[in-house]
Amino acid sequence: MIFLILLIGCHSKKEPPAAPVYSVKVVTAVQKDMPIFLEGLGHVESITSINIRSRIEGELTGVFFKQGAEIKKGDLLFTIDPKPYQASLLQSQGALEQSMANLAIAAEKVKRYKTLAKDEYYSQIDFETLQADFAANTGLVQENQGQVNSAKINLDYCWIYAPIDGLTGILQIDYGNLVRTDDSNPMITLNQMDPIFVTFSVPEIKLPQIQKYMRKGETLKVQTAYESFKDEIFEGSLYMLDNTVDENTGMIKLRGIFDNKERALWPGQFIRTRLLLYTLQNAVVIPYSAVQLTLTGPKGFVVKENNTVEERSLKLGQRQEDTIIVLEGVKAGEKIVTDGQINLSSGSKVAVKGEG
Repeated sequence: MIFLILLIGCHSKKEPPAAPVYSVKVVTAVQKDMPIFLEGLGHVESITSINIRSRIEGELTGVFFKQGAEIKKGDLLFTIDPKPYQASLLQSQGALEQSMANLAIAAEKVKRYKTLAKDEYYSQIDFETLQADFAANTGLVQENQGQVNSAKINLDYCWIYAPIDGLTGILQIDYGNLVRTDDSNPMITLNQMDPIFVTFSVPEIKLPQIQKYMRKGETLKVQTAYESFKDEIFEGSLYMLDNTVDENTGMIKLRGIFDNKERALWPGQFIRTRLLLYTLQNAVVIPYSAVQLTLTGPKGFVVKENNTVEERSLKLGQRQEDTIIVLEGVKAGEKIVTDGQINLSSGSKVAVKGEG
């Protein structure tokens, strides 16, 4: 009876359950050169942006460009009715000729009576009157000459030419309207398109770092992209560092300059911007999805040869889109889990279902 109980007891013992195996995806840590940069939001600006306004008033009699078209320096843009200014010039020239004739007569009188006054055959007071008349006519000639010059300038203003190569915007006044000098709106805005500026800001704490690499004498590169640096990237160079930190925001402005022959960058556009400081050689790089953020710092699970994982603390460097530099914790060639980490701990068994 006792033997039967013992036999039943032995048969009732269960085998310990096998350790679970978790399906994971992994990627191999690689080693490559990685740029170290400062990133911010940039704003595209024309190097030269000119609001075209008239310096005279009059009827707009001609528009000689197509809105939104590229024009060259010296191209005729507008004409303003020149007839009133041509008449003003003729009037000024007539006054000048009259005053010059009077000056000639006054000069002849001074010359004629100078000797007579010296020999006391002519009153000294009358001679001084002649000299004063000569001086007055001289001044009047100069005044009239100035009026002629001013009339010529105003007449020249009837033809408005492009001061730079650039792109025209939306026309703010139509043919036949009266152009006024006190109008707050420009007739049109002309923007230089190539090259072009991108202005962006970084925190003032980064200023010593930027100055350090600027002092090395090499021109720092600036990159821009519309939304993601995984897509099209435009590369320029650092043009200048602003001379003041904004005390309200704690930011400092920088300005990059870019070739813009394809007109990919547009004035007023906001764009992602990176200032490249240097290149880190042979950096260990992993996908950012492999990083687990915990209360004790970033972690990662490295797959060992026996298909178990080891949890490691990671010291991270620059992140670039979907990848990140690992300064400590993972070596090049090691496999790190990118998907399926939720159930893992050090020593867990895994089955690799995919890589990449």
